[in-house]
Amino acid sequence: MTNIYEKQEWIDHIVERPGTFREIQNSDGSITHVPEEGNILEEGSPFSANRMNHIEDGIYNVSRQANINKDDITSLMIEVAILKGNALNGIGHNMFIVNFVNLDSVELAHGVYDPLGKRVVI
Repeated sequence: MTNIYEKQEWIDHIVERPGTFREIQNSDGSITHVPEEGNILEEGSPFSANRMNHIEDGIYNVSRQANINKDDITSLMIEVAILKGNALNGIGHNMFIVNFVNLDSVELAHGVYDPLGKRVVI
C-alpha cells in the first residue's frame, strides 16, 4: 500500500463581528436569526461532505494498515522467538516455518494447533 494521504489545508473563516445576529419577527410568532457578522476579513475553507469523507478515508486506511502491520509484527515476533530458541538450544537443522491464518485449508496429520500461540506443535 503506497498511497500517501494528501493533506488538505483548512483556513479559518474570519469576520468583523463573529456570532452576531439580527432577529426577525415572523408572522407565526417565531424568530429567525440572520447572521450580521459584518465584513468577511478572510473567506474560510468550505465545510463539505467531500472534505470530511477525505478525512474519514484517511483515518480508515491508516487504521487498516496499522492492523496489517500489527499482524505482520506478531508473525515476525513468533518466527524470531522460534529461531532464537532453536539457536540457543542447539537445534539448527530440520526446522521450518510456514505462515497461515488458520487451519481451514490445512489438514493436520500430526501435532496440535495452538491458536493462542498461532503455531503447530509437533
